[in-house]
Amino acid sequence: MFSRTVPENSRIDNLGVVRDGFGTVTGTAQNDILSGGVLETTLLGGAGDDILISGTGATTMKGGLGADIYVMQYGSDPTTITGFQAGFDRLDLFDYPMLRNPGQLTFTSTAQGAQIEYINEVIVINAATKTPLSSTDVFGAGFGGPDHIPVDFGDFGGLDPGSSDGIQGAVSVNSETANAGLNDAEILLTLDGGGTVSARADDEGRFDLGLPDGSFTGALEIIKSYSTASDEITALDALQVLRISVGLDPTWGPASPGNLIAADITQDGTVNALDALAILQVAVGLSTEHEPEWVFLDDDADLTGITRTDVSYETGVDIVAVDNVISTDMTSILLGNLEPV
Repeated sequence: MFSRTVPENSRIDNLGVVRDGFGTVTGTAQNDILSGGVLETTLLGGAGDDILISGTGATTMKGGLGADIYVMQYGSDPTTITGFQAGFDRLDLFDYPMLRNPGQLTFTSTAQGAQIEYINEVIVINAATKTPLSSTDVFGAGFGGPDHIPVDFGDFGGLDPGSSDGIQGAVSVNSETANAGLNDAEILLTLDGGGTVSARADDEGRFDLGLPDGSFTGALEIIKSYSTASDEITALDALQVLRISVGLDPTWGPASPGNLIAADITQDGTVNALDALAILQVAVGLSTEHEPEWVFLDDDADLTGITRTDVSYETGVDIVAVDNVISTDMTSILLGNLEPV
């Protein structure tokens, strides 16, 4: 259904441009490769057989008259394809994890095309004919080629819970230096007016979000799991939480706001006996539905209003990234681990 004869003039002299960015990225009448960026982007391919690649921000893609390939990037904001030519254009979802056949997708025909959903990804396809599209119209008999056969579980499903020690308290986040408090963490930056870019810090806490030159504002969020091998959470932590839950101070004196955040491992907004139980389960190696994790707060956040019956706070921090460099101060707290300050 999707085969076609390659014309004689499809030689190197018919190659177009390779461009990326945000805003409007325009191709030529030849065969172009256009990529979206971190902010809202419109890709206009033109008349050639183009390859259009979605950005992490919301992306609108229009290939034009040629036989175009629309490549989706996993983790991007909603993507809209206009002028899709059934049986001629192709949709490539190779980057979507664990996707092996169209039956795994939530495919909905619409008045002018279709909408596809997979995990948190959304693709809106508007047909060139402005009529409904079926899954067969878009994918034919299924995904073609061996590129959908290999399975790599190495980085799927989040962080390895046995790999991340950390630093309790003040953490200086700098994308240009190593940082033991960020080792194996997932760094996410949600740009103002754009999408979310992310990077996995290495075992020294170094990371690179790959932003283009210029200044970008957004919200920085850090996700980091707890290493049970570190033994930082013990039965003594459960005892301290139990004392707090009945109105007593920890053994060292009044609980700080950071102590109360750490005590609320269930993150239900109160410190109670269920928190103590969950922490004890972690300490003795039993499974629990409330796994400990590191939370990262703005170093300047006002935590004075936190009490044992009202544990409310916001994670993350607003930052300005300049030429792909991020530098800010945060406070890291390990849920379930209480320490005197």
